[in-house]
Amino acid sequence: MHGIWYDIRWGIRLMLRHRGFTIVAVLSLALGIGANTTIFSATNALLLKPFHVEDPDGLVSVFTANEGGGRYGNTSYPDYEDLRDRNGVFSGLAGYTVFPVGLRSTDRAQVLLGQIVTGNYFSVLGVQPSLGRAFVPEEDRTPDTHPVAVLSHRIWEQQFGGDPGIVGQSVLLNDYPFTVVGVAPEGFGGPMAVLTADVWVPTMMVGEAFPYSVNMAGRIDPWLNLIGRLKPGVTPEQAQASLDAISLSLQEEYPSLSQGKDFPVVEFSRNRLGQGPEAPVNLFLALLMGVVGLVLLIACFNVANLFLARATTRHREIALRISVGAGRRTIIRQLLVESVMLSLVAGGLGLLIALWGGELFGLIIPQGEIPLELDLSFDRRVFLFTFLLAVATGVVFGLFPALQTARAGQFSALKDGPFLMKGGRSRLQSLLVIGQVALSLVLLVGAGLFVRSLQHTLDVDPGFTLRDGLVVPVNLGYGQYSEEEGRLFFQRIAEQVAGLPGAQSVAQAGALPLGQMHGHHDIYIEGYEPAPGEFMLFKRNMVGSEYLATMGMEIVAGRGIEDRDREDTKPVMIVNETFVRRFFPDGNALGRMVAADLGVWREVVGVVKDGKYSRLNEPPEPYLMIPLSQAEYLQRRYVVIRSAGDPTSLIAPVRQYLSELDPGLPVTIMTMEDHLKLSTGNAKGGAVLVGIFGLLAVVLAMVGVYGVMSYTVTQRINEFGIRMALGADRRDIVRTVLGWGARTTLVGVIVGLILAAVASRLLSTFLFGVRPLDPLVFLGVTAFLVVVAQLACFVPARLASRADPVAALRVK
Repeated sequence: MHGIWYDIRWGIRLMLRHRGFTIVAVLSLALGIGANTTIFSATNALLLKPFHVEDPDGLVSVFTANEGGGRYGNTSYPDYEDLRDRNGVFSGLAGYTVFPVGLRSTDRAQVLLGQIVTGNYFSVLGVQPSLGRAFVPEEDRTPDTHPVAVLSHRIWEQQFGGDPGIVGQSVLLNDYPFTVVGVAPEGFGGPMAVLTADVWVPTMMVGEAFPYSVNMAGRIDPWLNLIGRLKPGVTPEQAQASLDAISLSLQEEYPSLSQGKDFPVVEFSRNRLGQGPEAPVNLFLALLMGVVGLVLLIACFNVANLFLARATTRHREIALRISVGAGRRTIIRQLLVESVMLSLVAGGLGLLIALWGGELFGLIIPQGEIPLELDLSFDRRVFLFTFLLAVATGVVFGLFPALQTARAGQFSALKDGPFLMKGGRSRLQSLLVIGQVALSLVLLVGAGLFVRSLQHTLDVDPGFTLRDGLVVPVNLGYGQYSEEEGRLFFQRIAEQVAGLPGAQSVAQAGALPLGQMHGHHDIYIEGYEPAPGEFMLFKRNMVGSEYLATMGMEIVAGRGIEDRDREDTKPVMIVNETFVRRFFPDGNALGRMVAADLGVWREVVGVVKDGKYSRLNEPPEPYLMIPLSQAEYLQRRYVVIRSAGDPTSLIAPVRQYLSELDPGLPVTIMTMEDHLKLSTGNAKGGAVLVGIFGLLAVVLAMVGVYGVMSYTVTQRINEFGIRMALGADRRDIVRTVLGWGARTTLVGVIVGLILAAVASRLLSTFLFGVRPLDPLVFLGVTAFLVVVAQLACFVPARLASRADPVAALRVK
């Protein structure tokens, strides 16, 4: 122990004495450690932070899988009841869904994220309110009879000052009075990361709390997420077998509604994002952890080279310690202590870098009407991760230089000449540089593929031309408007906003392309017999007469929705090209009858060009639109405004007008560009993050190239002087040094291309419109890296060309 403390004191002394070396080494490592801490903090927030539920290992998520509807879909309420009542493997099975809710505690409502939950929700999760109680069974049996709510601990403190008397009081949710029966424990926000709930109400109050129409009796209307608690001793595999039996039973009882439907069971720990274990975010985080791991490895190679270079200046110190009896283990221990100390200092600085990196990470998260919350605050897991990473990093970059230095020190212990084994150390330095170049090329290829993928994503035709416009989600469900009052409210918006200077046209719709929320409906087509198990639930939209023109959607046959399509006229609809190709092989859809939207038969009067409805990279799918005036009343609509110029100039007058209509109505106003970020966010996020880390890797690698070349030139400066004395000119010396650098770079590039070819195939899941072995990316990255490496070698080459021949000839 005495020896360790001596090594620590000596290491501190060396760090302070060689400040330049310390600063360069610490900064290199801090960048790598900071990048890793940033991504780990995001991984921690999404996949590791506790949900404050009892025994999370005993919980599983249950999904509904349909052919054509995805493997990890939501569940209808009737299916939930059957699964709840017929299974023998769960001690409880609960359902929930998220929704925006307006909480009015002042003159203006605050939009929060709420959850509609079944009455057994809190008991299944094992959550005991910190104040009051949870829901009781009778509060979730009869529709619209028990308007009760549980508040989150955060909202209780922020909006109600932590008043213990809140239990029993009435609060306005969507302008409807709900009685608070409890306050959730601190830290609990539901079983989904990012979507943190602040209020819970029972499913039987869905009609008053939920801003959308829900068909509680519809077996093909999926809207519930399910979570179950396994009975003691029951495994997820046994639960799956039980639900498979129930699935077969339901298919026999409801052949037209449950054919091909099953209920996958997933461990709760693998479904923290509510999208199943194969959620793209899970894979993306794994990718990013691999990327930043390579960045840190490059930084380690860099600092290892610095340690090898510094070993030349410490040969007398090492020799002296060996000569007075220090063993090889003692020398290695001292050098490792020094490297770990440097790494720990870098880890502290890396935490500060991660704080800034967390803000950068937050900027690429797309936001909609309800902000997504990503808690990137540091907890003990982040601190422990950074500490262990710093220690491991210190060992990794310090071990080989320590072994090399101690081995060479044994031979030079009694010599007064220069440090021996320069050739071995030089080869090790070259190998480290080759590794840096190779890993940098791998990261740059990944960044290039992401950028190309983003380019292809942005080039996709979304089916509409509107770019200069505003998107205003208006939810009258936040206030208690009757249907008559609501229709008048939306009519006034259409008339008044269209008259604002700079507004070309105004339209309303129930959903927008590439938005977060879409309506679905099962359809029936005259003369078409679905195949057994054929999925007939499709996206549909309810639109006003100005919608197609405002959005810039092209009509390819027939007509669009017009003012003549009123409530008292024949019901109509328009469909897209994919709908026609699938259900009308003769290509003639006009005049055909289709039943949708509560079973109303409608005539197809127009066909619009295919578009993108949820994602830019989605395959073509059938889509239909019906007139708002002929549909069920929607209290939540999107108001879309096409502007003649800068759309932001309309934000203030639109907000002022809506405030005059209803001062208490919460309003969110986005530009169309902001709205499109919801669909391009993943592609942009990947391109930005991988691009930043790739460039960081290049900077670190080129610092390594420069450092090794500078060290080599310094060691051989006399040789260059002698060459010049024998007739070599300065250009020959420059070419020689650049040739050394080019050979090292070339080997690194070859190794990097092989690694990149393998690694790029792992990226295929995240790429759109670009091949993993895209030649343009590989050639462009290779050329860029070679040029940058030659630039890094140029300064040392110039230094070598200035060698003094006379001074070189004087050296003995």
